[in-house]
Amino acid sequence: MRAWFKHIYRDTDLGFRLLFPWVRLRDYLGDGRWRSDRTAIARQFELTFGRPLDWEQPRTLNEKMQWLKRYYREPLQRVAADKVAVREHVRARVGSDVLIPLLAVYRRAADIRFDELPAAFALKVNHGSGQNWIVRDKAHVDERRVRRQFREWMAISHYAESREWPYRGIKPLIVAEELLVDDHGQIPSDYKLHCFGGQVACIQVDLERDTDHRRNFYDTQWQQLPFIWSEWDGDRPLWPTGREVPRPALLPEMIRLAEALSADFPYVRIDLFHCHNKLYFGEITFFHGGGFERFEPADYDRNLGDRLVLPKK
Repeated sequence: MRAWFKHIYRDTDLGFRLLFPWVRLRDYLGDGRWRSDRTAIARQFELTFGRPLDWEQPRTLNEKMQWLKRYYREPLQRVAADKVAVREHVRARVGSDVLIPLLAVYRRAADIRFDELPAAFALKVNHGSGQNWIVRDKAHVDERRVRRQFREWMAISHYAESREWPYRGIKPLIVAEELLVDDHGQIPSDYKLHCFGGQVACIQVDLERDTDHRRNFYDTQWQQLPFIWSEWDGDRPLWPTGREVPRPALLPEMIRLAEALSADFPYVRIDLFHCHNKLYFGEITFFHGGGFERFEPADYDRNLGDRLVLPKK
């Protein structure tokens, strides 16, 4: 019976319309979204790290990210978190050359015009994180399934799920962008630059995401850093260290762009794509992993926390 309900919810328009309100109610009650931000954050932090969150004297990076969720209210964050509005912010800071070409913006899933889009493209929502749909050949895409998925994503509040203030109140939109592919037809590597007070501290590279996901960290001289920063399954990191990654030819330019885009914030992660010897802006993330990814050795959580100077309440 459960499989049948899942089928009609995922694969039929009528089932989706009838069941979606109940699915949202289940998530609201089951995930504790009725709790206050402070209570929900503190509860998840203790479940993740096995100790209470110190709101008054946060020291680790993950603690300080939770403090920023609760107390930091910089209006520019809401611009940067919106994947449509951020384009103008990027254009003003570093120029339009790094922007992935924009194909269309839609207010509703029903508005997506597949016949007006190229054969390959990327779709994403502007008000969340990770809600992307890659289309490599639209001739083989189930358009109704895509629209159903985006109707669901459009109705989700990323703020309610993550308690990340910058997402609160963003008007949901769907963004269609040109699909970046490398010389082998693959999605190009992205580099995630973690910045503190406008300075790059470390650079994250994720490898083999679709097969055996690994993750490395490097300093600004491209020396690999000896820590894991990952979600965990018990004592096993989901994303351990992987093979060595060659130093990118455009590393100085990556650092320059990231520092220009991060200068307004105490901590931020700037994502950049490297494709055909050119850099493209990906997104700005204020709370890497929601502030719930563990370090090994744990000392690095404190070391990077020392780099983050919290603003006054």
